[in-house]
Amino acid sequence: MKKNILIYKISLTLFIFMIVLMGSTQAIAITENIKTIAVLPFKINAPEKLIHVQKGLDRMLYSRLSWKDNVVVIPQKELLSYLSGTDGSKAGTDKVKSGKGIREIARLTHSDFVLTGAITKLGGSFSIDVQVYDIENKRYMAFFDQSQKSGDLIDKTNRIAATINKKIFGRSTLAWEKMEQEQKADVQKQIRKNPEYMMKTPGWQDAEKSPGWKIWKYIF
Repeated sequence: MKKNILIYKISLTLFIFMIVLMGSTQAIAITENIKTIAVLPFKINAPEKLIHVQKGLDRMLYSRLSWKDNVVVIPQKELLSYLSGTDGSKAGTDKVKSGKGIREIARLTHSDFVLTGAITKLGGSFSIDVQVYDIENKRYMAFFDQSQKSGDLIDKTNRIAATINKKIFGRSTLAWEKMEQEQKADVQKQIRKNPEYMMKTPGWQDAEKSPGWKIWKYIF
């Protein structure tokens, strides 16, 4: 009887151990699939500082790009400690403009991707330029939009975030679906406006604004 109880306890222990082991293995697999991205503060090329816009863009991108169990965005406080050099690192704000600086930020924050961006004021309008660097594959994707006033910068950057989610992380958001609907409506409008041109140029509606991945030529 005692022998049977001992065998039962050993079997139960082994069973529990196997369950825990399988759970740990699955957790590791899930963790390995999670991507990490560091969003650097936007550079402002304008007479006015637009600090409120810069901070608003940082907060919005953190919110829009975060995706539970899939994408982790490095917290700004952690990132700023590296940029300011308070952690003793050499990745200062000026140095992240270079390939080496971007690579260093990725190393310090253990990021798979690094996002850089700039807002440039030209006359009365603004241009938004964003680059997302894929560190492991040594490539980057560029995104662009423009706005007639500073009040629209957040909305325009939100559209860029939706495109990043779709093109880089394979995530379809409500913002992306809305953009697709707008594109389809524009296609129909162009067809009605100039049907002869559309017939002579098959596949024109499949053209994408984003050029896709480009080789990242940086010096280590």
